[in-house]
Amino acid sequence: MHVPTGTLRNGLFANYKTLMTGTYDHHSSTCMFYLTVNATEMCDGSSGTMSLSRCQLFEAGFPDNKLHLNDPSCRGTVQNDRLVFHFDNDNHICGTHLTANGTHIIYENRILGELDTAGGIINRKKTLELSFSCVYQLNKTLSMDTELNPIQSIVNRHIPDGVGMYQVTMIPYMDAGFSHPYTGSVNIMVGESIYIEVSVQGVDSRQIALVMDTCWATPVNEKHYPVHWDLITQKCPNPKDRTVEVLKNGLFTTGRFSFKMFSFHEDEPKVFLHCSIHLCLLKDQNCAVVCPARKHGRPGRSTNIHDSASISIGPFIWSTKNKGF
Repeated sequence: MHVPTGTLRNGLFANYKTLMTGTYDHHSSTCMFYLTVNATEMCDGSSGTMSLSRCQLFEAGFPDNKLHLNDPSCRGTVQNDRLVFHFDNDNHICGTHLTANGTHIIYENRILGELDTAGGIINRKKTLELSFSCVYQLNKTLSMDTELNPIQSIVNRHIPDGVGMYQVTMIPYMDAGFSHPYTGSVNIMVGESIYIEVSVQGVDSRQIALVMDTCWATPVNEKHYPVHWDLITQKCPNPKDRTVEVLKNGLFTTGRFSFKMFSFHEDEPKVFLHCSIHLCLLKDQNCAVVCPARKHGRPGRSTNIHDSASISIGPFIWSTKNKGF
């Protein structure tokens, strides 16, 4: 059985213990030696790639055709003197296991190999097992302070195993069909409906959904600003704002909601939006959000609930007359 002796990090060396056994005169004898392999791992969305030094594997007695992923049909390919293994969640799963631990989504696989160079009543079996994983943080914290355009926010998270990256966007639309996004500064009349789409790219849409936990507005571009108005609380419309509609939440990699434009004060003509989101593993959790019937008088939530993960856009500039939008 192969046991890793250290944490595998992207582009660094990792040491492994490979157990070799032999049987002589009906007595067992076990020895252990270390195999040092230069291993490089890359993660991109729901796919992962691990490359190993072909020369080091050959010196250890493991030819290319003796190694495979969890699925024995998934073997490596030789590229620039390295043996490269790849999996993805399209048509090349290769025995990859997908799990969630409450804070991260984890794709796990192994490179396996077995050799037996003896015969008869003895064996000299060598087994190689190299585990690797791609880890993605469930929550995201993103903020922007620019004039409103269709905004794409990207965060790279460096983690002990693979480096995972996904993209979160929040875009305002003019229409309920979400076909006409606003561009440039948004001047919008008080009482006019605005439609917001929050989406995540770079993850497997068949296994992961986006959940909007809370969304709120502030008169300045500061998500912790004490003056704020809740739009979504506990994944559902704020019961104090009857104009808010949650159109899609926890079903797909896209969430949608709408509300009617409002103002804070006459001397604060701008409105900034913020949303706290997380990713949900569809197979393990009930990601779909079912909101209860609205009741008057439910207390609003304080701003400290917005600390975990957020994306922000703005400003929306309100007006009391239509300026052509």
